[in-house]
Amino acid sequence: MFKLPVCPHCKTIFRYKDVKKEAVKKECTCYHCGKKFRVSKKKILILFLIIALITAIFDVLALYMIAGTSFIGLIILNIIAVTAGFFLIPYFTEFKKEK
Repeated sequence: MFKLPVCPHCKTIFRYKDVKKEAVKKECTCYHCGKKFRVSKKKILILFLIIALITAIFDVLALYMIAGTSFIGLIILNIIAVTAGFFLIPYFTEFKKEK
């Protein structure tokens, strides 16, 4: 289901900690083969759009369905959803060959 990204040249699997470091860069170098590749962030954007959509739907449903829903509870739920998204970033990072 969730897979860590691999080097597009030698197919080496990057570790979670390494992917978190490399996800903020535009270009990276493989620690195994030494070749350069670029980091694609399209899937990360899609991940956060999905999280935003799901939390917005849940917030609206919680406010309309449950009369006793507090604002603090919704904020805590949203913080948990965003934090979960940050932990999932390495699984949605994609490495591509340079053109």
